[in-house]
Amino acid sequence: MFSPTRRLNHSLPKVKNMLDVCVVGAGGVGTIAAYTLENSQRARVTAILRSNYALVKERGFDIDSTDHGKIKNWRPHNVVSSFASAAANKKSYDFIVITTKALPDLTSSIITELKPLITPGKTSLALLQNGLAIEAPFATAFPNTPIFSSVSMVGSRLTNSTSVFQQKADVSNIGAHFHHVDDTFTRARQHNAAALYVDVYNAGLANAKLKTDARCLLVEDIVGARWAKLLWNASFNTLCTVLRISVGELLSGPGRNTLLEPAMREIAAVATAAGYGDAVSEDMIQNKLHDSPPTSTLRPSMLVDLENERPLELEVILGAPLRVALEKGVKTPVLTQVYELLKQVQWKLT
Repeated sequence: MFSPTRRLNHSLPKVKNMLDVCVVGAGGVGTIAAYTLENSQRARVTAILRSNYALVKERGFDIDSTDHGKIKNWRPHNVVSSFASAAANKKSYDFIVITTKALPDLTSSIITELKPLITPGKTSLALLQNGLAIEAPFATAFPNTPIFSSVSMVGSRLTNSTSVFQQKADVSNIGAHFHHVDDTFTRARQHNAAALYVDVYNAGLANAKLKTDARCLLVEDIVGARWAKLLWNASFNTLCTVLRISVGELLSGPGRNTLLEPAMREIAAVATAAGYGDAVSEDMIQNKLHDSPPTSTLRPSMLVDLENERPLELEVILGAPLRVALEKGVKTPVLTQVYELLKQVQWKLT
């Protein structure tokens, strides 16, 4: 049975030295993750930045966080502008944390550049990204590297090149992706990689937990957690984008009954056919439908990307579940139409 908040029994390896972590992409999610890891006092972060590298190197980040308060001019332990620079310092990384958008071309590019950063037998990959089946390309490229992923509800974003605003408590579910198991690449080893990361991350949230109940949970079934998040992402996120309206406007208009709820039920039907019905129960559907007030001005992340003419995470949020629907013979008329419309929007962006 799917249990998104069930903790696993695990025996953590003892950490005698600081962990070295490389964070790829320091947008809203990546910056909060980097800060939290360093706040644990158990990790040193090297952040790979691109467009905002020079500004962050000079000024650092200004963080306004519901969990951590206001922090001025914060910099990770090390800031670099490329994978080559991250590899040049000869560090042996314990974790490489991918926080970029889950876009097919970008993922392929990252995989190509990751190899020099991975130390066999030591490095693990953490994917802090949206969508379904995001682990597959990394597992194919790095079959003997532990991989785990996060379903996050952190609610953070860049407000300019060096300022991060975090509106919601950092709550995330993390679970191992068991791409294969053999005598040298055991299930326990893969679990322990995720468990160690969760332990360190929670140490960085220690003060925040008392204030906001921020927390990082180790879960048995990260795929189920991904289907649960798709109830919102594949419906609210995509419909607000194609209609260019806020969450409150979608809830207040006629599309709530004719588009939004049917889209949610289609995702639930696909998840159920795939064996994850417990992750998308009727109670969860009703909670998602009533969680936001009709007055909400929230503009979901995909809509914000469209308004800023950035590529959309269309394939991992809609394409992947629709491929499962096709395989399982589940009809998805609303989601299929939204997907085709957003493909046209995506084409225009490129």
